[in-house]
Amino acid sequence: MSNTDTVGVTSNGEGGAPAPAAEVQTPIALDRISTAPVEVPGGGGDLQAQREKESLAHERAQFLRELGWLGLPFGGRKEKPGNISALVISLSFLIIIVALVAGTAINVMMPDKHIEMPISFEKLLAGITSLITLALGYLFGSNDKGEK
Repeated sequence: MSNTDTVGVTSNGEGGAPAPAAEVQTPIALDRISTAPVEVPGGGGDLQAQREKESLAHERAQFLRELGWLGLPFGGRKEKPGNISALVISLSFLIIIVALVAGTAINVMMPDKHIEMPISFEKLLAGITSLITLALGYLFGSNDKGEK
């Protein structure tokens, strides 16, 4: 069968309702049938689907209220400690990398001048690594508390 084939439909001429067998069959092209709009019975939609949509909208609004403005970037109650710890660790490594690059750039650009830094790299590294270990300890230690 191709798109131009026809299907016989018995109609009494009133809205396409089936007619008695004595009526004439009107041919309808298959391409018209395949592009016919879908009509939902009742026209008002499904009541259960509407209730589920309202329920999900309410749950989402409640979740967003629980998150608050700080929760949007850091996550909900369960994710927040891990996300903040990951942020602290990432920023700490970023500070170490920036300090290394800045120190190397200064030494390369001005090798004959000795510039006194406000804080030595060793002190910066000691402070940052203690912050990293604190965040890691909190991150892995906080998971054990909830299981007891």
